[in-house]
Amino acid sequence: MDNLVTLRTELEQEIARQGYSLSSFSKASGINRGILSATLNGNPPKPMSINQLDRMSITLGKPEGWLYEQFIEESFSEHGKANWRRIRPLLLRCMEIRRNDLIERTLYLLMEDPNHVGHVFELAEEQVQAGATVETVPFYKCVIENERNYQSERLAVSQYRVFRASLGHNIEENLKAALAFEPFRHRLPDYLKLDALLKLININYTVQSWDNARSLAIELYRLSSHIHQQKLQAQKSNKSFKLPAPERPLLLYYGQSLLMQFVADEYQEKYERARIYLEQFANLQWFEDDHPENQNYIDFFSFFGMFNALNLEILMGNEQKLNDYFKLLKQYPKEALPSLLMITEAANKHGYDIDHFLTYYDDIIYPDDIMDYLIEGRNTKHNYQDVPIGISRYVNLYYQLAIYHCDRKVYDQKLEKVLYALESTVEKYNRGRIMDCLNLFKKLRELR
Repeated sequence: MDNLVTLRTELEQEIARQGYSLSSFSKASGINRGILSATLNGNPPKPMSINQLDRMSITLGKPEGWLYEQFIEESFSEHGKANWRRIRPLLLRCMEIRRNDLIERTLYLLMEDPNHVGHVFELAEEQVQAGATVETVPFYKCVIENERNYQSERLAVSQYRVFRASLGHNIEENLKAALAFEPFRHRLPDYLKLDALLKLININYTVQSWDNARSLAIELYRLSSHIHQQKLQAQKSNKSFKLPAPERPLLLYYGQSLLMQFVADEYQEKYERARIYLEQFANLQWFEDDHPENQNYIDFFSFFGMFNALNLEILMGNEQKLNDYFKLLKQYPKEALPSLLMITEAANKHGYDIDHFLTYYDDIIYPDDIMDYLIEGRNTKHNYQDVPIGISRYVNLYYQLAIYHCDRKVYDQKLEKVLYALESTVEKYNRGRIMDCLNLFKKLRELR
């Protein structure tokens, strides 16, 4: 039976079954009697809106989404063409009731006319501005699959939106998403490119890809510097600066670009060059910008400059700074995780005894639940980092601790505890480090 007939037939049968006349159903549903008659009995019938179908469904006591499948087929019954003004409310309603299957079917039929790609993109962008993220993924995937111009900004933005929505706590999956998106970053508008670069840098941090992290940080530095200069020139000329506001203050992107260049050099043992970046990101009071949160971020980078200055000292062999570090950590215990990682790396590099650190912070090194600890930590004053960075730190800390105990020939429950924590954390969140673990386990077997 034709879907158009089926939709109206089912409505008419249910209306009659529940004892309504056309007039009484009009009153109950609030739909004008003439419109109701033309919609159900007209020849040809008047097109039905999704709002009218919902009102009839509510009156009849039916669940949300009742007869939506038939409604969709009717909407495309006339030679596969559809009126966007009718389809748009349908898609929004399907989003509200979280029916991705209906969204995907509607978009599939809609793409019989590729001219609707622009409509789909605009709708998705409107919903992102309204706060939707994951819900818009089917729309952006539709654009990606049907956009004919590979160089278009619309395609790049869609790839970025899908990339952002796909990021989670699994480091390996985040890396896959980053690799798929990265080639499109160059065609993003600047206000989105800032955040895209920051996300890509963080993902490269989690997998210890220091050359890539540094290259992307330089790119972020140049972009944020360029935008900053444009803003200053506009202010001096009394002109408006029309760039849409990025997700975070411009100062954050600028400071983070310097911080991540520092981190990449620090991990690659280029300490003198790293010190130059440390001095720059730790002193951003000069940065002219009118964002109300700027002072918070200036303090933020100054705070991390204090810790990273100690990191450089102990990594370069200044063991006396360990006492200063211990005192500082007592003041700021929430910084224990990143600090313990650097302290353990320095200990393995220079043979420091850090047992007192490990005993004092045992509850942070081995929390009851890593994820709970990291999520809670996101609410502390100086911690803006996302959870995967914390997971990466835990994996690296356990790896370094295993080496520390091994070098000190400690083959007791301490080492067993570290190895178990390393194995379980890698298995859950970062299977890409499995080979590192296997090599470490092999080394331990040989030494024992």
